[in-house]
Amino acid sequence: ANKLLAELYGADTSFIMTGGSTLGVHAMLSAVLTPGDTLLAGADCHMSVINTCAVCGFKLRLVPMHYNEEFKVPTVNKEFDITPDIKAVLMTSPNYYGISKDIESLAAKCRAAGVPLLIDEAHGAHFISSYFPQTAARYADMVCQSAHKTLNALTGAAYLHVNGSLVDINRVKRALCAFGTSSPSYPIAASADIARAELEALDYREIIKSCDELREALKKLGLRVLENDDRTRVVINFNEYDLTGFEVSDRLSEQFGIDAEMADLFNIVLIVTPYNNKVDFERLIDALGAITAGAERRRMKTAFLPPSVTTDIISPSLGWYKKTELVPLDESEGRIAGTLISSYPPGTAIVVTGETIRKESIEYIKSLIAAGAVLTGVKDSKAEVVEWKG
Repeated sequence: ANKLLAELYGADTSFIMTGGSTLGVHAMLSAVLTPGDTLLAGADCHMSVINTCAVCGFKLRLVPMHYNEEFKVPTVNKEFDITPDIKAVLMTSPNYYGISKDIESLAAKCRAAGVPLLIDEAHGAHFISSYFPQTAARYADMVCQSAHKTLNALTGAAYLHVNGSLVDINRVKRALCAFGTSSPSYPIAASADIARAELEALDYREIIKSCDELREALKKLGLRVLENDDRTRVVINFNEYDLTGFEVSDRLSEQFGIDAEMADLFNIVLIVTPYNNKVDFERLIDALGAITAGAERRRMKTAFLPPSVTTDIISPSLGWYKKTELVPLDESEGRIAGTLISSYPPGTAIVVTGETIRKESIEYIKSLIAAGAVLTGVKDSKAEVVEWKG
């Protein structure tokens, strides 16, 4: 099964995992870094990246993001240099909004610097068809993918691909054993293999056509739809209305029985699969029409963006292994975060474990709480911070 998987994605070696892309992130980082090494990662990296750095003693430098001003979503990373202290680069592509990075150019940049490129392609396991960007498995040194996100596999089913000579394959195998359960689920593993076989046989032509028609129908409703790289990832913006994405998502679920993949302050994100049909699209269009018909237009558009990440080197272990306490958010400024704070999904960090908490981060967190976001790392409007000494 692993050999068939490698053949499909064009990788040297591939592994089926049953612990999701989180296990893949654990394995990738621990296979190429040693304690004290510095990882360069995109600011939109998943929480599992920060947690792995915290547990394993890796340092972290984040690359800030560019944002789409209209939709308020992260697009690509700002320009960065690979300095001599950087031992590996990790980027997320595509992100939760279906926006991909130029992996071929990134791979060339990393090869020139002699450091491995790791790609969290959790949301791009279906990037085999010509209708999508080419999978990162053809360029990067290591790539993890979630078969349960965009393929027809059970939750936890995932893939890990390894290429080239910069990665010690024996360390990869040891890492998978160390971080994965010694009693893996064979039904999950089998579903990952079945999903691979289904993907080989799938023709995305009709579903892509349906997605394009859906986008046009949504635009006729007066809604804005993000132009992204994954045409099956439909991002709908509600900044024209006095609605948050969280409110729309809740109403879709509670009133119409439609569950969105995720929501943020301004958008909802939908994942269309080859198994969706015409009735699904019609129900969605009718539901969004009913929701927006009764909504007031926003008098003043909100221009709120997440605060820029710190470009300082962060040591997540500083927060992870220290004694912590809960303090009100307003009193957490200047304190060291004892855990990461994120809105989940997408699970990208607003505050990184071991980071000094800044005022702008506190204000953004408070706005998310007020809007109904589900946050990790915050309890009853209190943040977990490292205890003061003495």
